[in-house]
Amino acid sequence: MSTAHLVAQAVGVVGIALLLASTLMRTRAMLLALDAAGSAVMGVHWALLGGTAAIAISAVVVVMDFAGTDPRSARGRAIIWLSIPVTAILIVIFWSGPVDLIAALGMLGIAASRLSFGQVRLRALAMAACVPWIIYGVILVSIPQVTFSVLYFIGMGVSIARIRSGRWQPRTRAADAAILPADGS
Repeated sequence: MSTAHLVAQAVGVVGIALLLASTLMRTRAMLLALDAAGSAVMGVHWALLGGTAAIAISAVVVVMDFAGTDPRSARGRAIIWLSIPVTAILIVIFWSGPVDLIAALGMLGIAASRLSFGQVRLRALAMAACVPWIIYGVILVSIPQVTFSVLYFIGMGVSIARIRSGRWQPRTRAADAAILPADGS
């Protein structure tokens, strides 16, 4: 493994740490803020590995994360919906092969999770988005991406189980309490 590849993997590990930390956050805003930070670092990781479509998708995910902090915001929802055609355009511009379509599927899962209202639904859709990212990581030989996607999938699944069992309660803003149960279901 070359030095450049090792550096790329190390940067990916930092991104993974931030993304995995997001699964432990009790508020939607903190979950998405750490996800945005991790996605930005993963964009650097993909740049070092030559995953051009993933660089663009990482940037779009950062924007979606900040737009998705309030699921009732019309502006935020519009930004997330707009991210879907923007991603399609970016994939065409940065096309590096059919593998980019797998990254696009992962991005669609991320967009769906950011458009969801409840934390349980957000976490379940984020889990579904992990599957194409695992495949993408295997194809581009991104050890951090594969590791992260598997651990993120497990972390989100555990947090859903804990929420459903009543052992862990995500926090809901007081203004949302009348609209959404704390567990987001």
